[in-house]
Amino acid sequence: MVFFSIHLAKIVVSVTCGGFLLRFLRALTIMACKRNQFTGFCVNEHAIHIKRAANASLLVAVTLVLAKLFAWSASDSVSVLSSLLDSVMDIAASLVNFIAVRYALIPADDDHPFGHTKAEGLAALIQSAFILGSTVALLLHLLDRLANPQPLQALSFSITIMLFSTVLTILLVLYQRWVYRKTHSLAIKSDSAHYVSDILTSLAVVVALLAAFWHVHWLDPIVALAIAGLLLRSVYGIVKDALQVLMDESLPDADEQQLAALIAATPGVKGFHNLKTRQAGSKQFIQLHLDLDGQLPLKQAHAIGDEVEQSILQAFPRAEILIHHDPV
Repeated sequence: MVFFSIHLAKIVVSVTCGGFLLRFLRALTIMACKRNQFTGFCVNEHAIHIKRAANASLLVAVTLVLAKLFAWSASDSVSVLSSLLDSVMDIAASLVNFIAVRYALIPADDDHPFGHTKAEGLAALIQSAFILGSTVALLLHLLDRLANPQPLQALSFSITIMLFSTVLTILLVLYQRWVYRKTHSLAIKSDSAHYVSDILTSLAVVVALLAAFWHVHWLDPIVALAIAGLLLRSVYGIVKDALQVLMDESLPDADEQQLAALIAATPGVKGFHNLKTRQAGSKQFIQLHLDLDGQLPLKQAHAIGDEVEQSILQAFPRAEILIHHDPV
């Protein structure tokens, strides 16, 4: 009962903090709009998709916590508890994501000339910290249950709840992946990654609960241990992706090869060098030196550069491109 009270308190704190964070976010966004004298960015299609995905993630996370809380209180299953703790961390992570994607969409200003897109990388790191914390708490409780296996209660009710949770999470992941294909938002990608693990954990919990019908109680903590392993693996993946953004890792080789082909195919281009690329959130940054005939008039050389830029934008529509023209 004490353990139940502690985690219920965590949920209440998460929801309360969420209200404060949302009020803070609203004020921050209004100030940024005024500062940039820009009020239309909130309604462009790219921003709308990302915001809706963040809203859906938060709503699903709250629903899953409430459902799993009932299932755990009825069954006293440690595998259900592991899934519940995962969903509690989802709320915290979704709140971080909710704030980060909105801050990342604020246009560039005088203090942030390259925009605010790296906020998504920071959000991913914070999400990984939440997931790691929930895993440690789970492992501590798991050790006690391995030493003292206990029979489970209300199995039919708990199985129904976990199946409902699985279906709801699958629908969310499908929607998030659709949004990611349209926006390439790192925050949405990392959010979707731990919801995929949530699907697997929910199915594993159902298996453990079904096994309890045949009094195979040792499977419950074993499933919880497997869930902990999946959580730790997701932490590694999220941290890796976040550091790639925060450390300005170049675009994948395939993307750079595509860029080289686009540049070389432009009439008038004799070559290029010093190609530098990076990605922050959903935005790519591309810089290069373009080799052009030194006898060309400035206006014609500039027109060739514009053509190169437009070719790149067709393949990378969210890219910010900087081209330096070199006479050869």
